Amino acid sequence: MKTMSASSQKLLKGIHIIVAGLWLSCVLLLALMPLVTKSVSSGDELFMYNYIYYFVDMYVLTPAAMATLLTGLVFSLFTKWGFIRHGWIVYKWIVTLAIIISGTFYLGPTVTRLLEISDTNRIAALQNPFYNHGVVVGLWASRINSLLLLIAVFVSVYKPWKNIGRKGTHT
Repeated sequence: MKTMSASSQKLLKGIHIIVAGLWLSCVLLLALMPLVTKSVSSGDELFMYNYIYYFVDMYVLTPAAMATLLTGLVFSLFTKWGFIRHGWIVYKWIVTLAIIISGTFYLGPTVTRLLEISDTNRIAALQNPFYNHGVVVGLWASRINSLLLLIAVFVSVYKPWKNIGRKGTHT
């Protein structure tokens, strides 16, 4: 297996930290954005709220999540860390893949549909059962994803569950 030089690993680590931080920031922002909707009083305001939510989700969060996935993949392939050597890495892979898969196949399309509903129905979107359900799902997903990503940050720092499968290793 070809490994990366120390300077390449440091560069990759810096990029990984930046994009992971951006991903976490976007998820936290989406978790906090519903606080703004309490003051929405017109269809144009509701549409703009949904447009900003959509923009952050599709054009900032999604590329940051994918860049985090790709830099993590490079780390696993070309450094000593691997994919399953340490439990803390397994946790990060499970969280990353679960959030990206659920975002790609369910949450992303839901956000897109909410934008379409608010564009078409404006303030009447608040009476649409699918719209209201999607808002609740988005709120809970952003809260859960925020928690999972925050845990992943601390797991990365403390690195628990080291050396899976090695007897007598308690580090």
